[in-house]
Amino acid sequence: MRKVVNPCICDVGSGASRARAFAKIEFNGKALSICGVVGPTRGGNCRGSAGQCSEEFRKGTPIEGWTDEMLQKFCDIWDRWHLNDMRAACQHQRDLGWEEQAKEEVIQFHYRLTDEAQKAKREAEKMALEALRSGTVFTPSKEQTFIASLPNLLDTYDECPVSLAQYYEPKKKLYEGGKGFTEKTTRGWVRYEESERGILCKPCPVCGYKYGTAWLLEEVPKDVIDWLFALPSTKVQPAWV
Repeated sequence: MRKVVNPCICDVGSGASRARAFAKIEFNGKALSICGVVGPTRGGNCRGSAGQCSEEFRKGTPIEGWTDEMLQKFCDIWDRWHLNDMRAACQHQRDLGWEEQAKEEVIQFHYRLTDEAQKAKREAEKMALEALRSGTVFTPSKEQTFIASLPNLLDTYDECPVSLAQYYEPKKKLYEGGKGFTEKTTRGWVRYEESERGILCKPCPVCGYKYGTAWLLEEVPKDVIDWLFALPSTKVQPAWV
């Protein structure tokens, strides 16, 4: 099933210029796909946005045969059901609100061993290696064992633990675009094994499925499909959509 609609006209550019907005609706019995374009041109370009541009459509002026209520409902369906066959969460996780939680922002902190801690670590390793080469016994102190086990870089979703604060310092950028001390991400990109705030690979309490490890299908309600394909088709043929 395929349909092209022209629900509105949108403002484009900085002046008073306006352009028709078109959307292509496709449904193969399972997967729903909706993509749009504002002001498509014959050269393959467009005067506005293209792809997942429902927010631009929402601000448009409905054309004849459409109302703003229809336009907003169309955009709601677009946002909710586009690519329904590529869900990261199972139904139980969706019911628990994990999809919304996955979008929540978290901050990751990046630390590095201080120069002093790195020096102590190298000295402990050097002493152990010298003992190995000479065939003698090296018994490290508790402090040396602890220092040698510390990673050179420490990434955490909390500030550095008090017990490690004397050994680490905030990481500085080595080059433009590199990682600095802090980095923003979302819970859906944080592995559950790394932090209790993470959702990626977190098992469902009902079926055990680990979030984000497969693309799952979420069935689109029949009334949604019926409503979409009852919309008026475009009367203007777009250059492309």
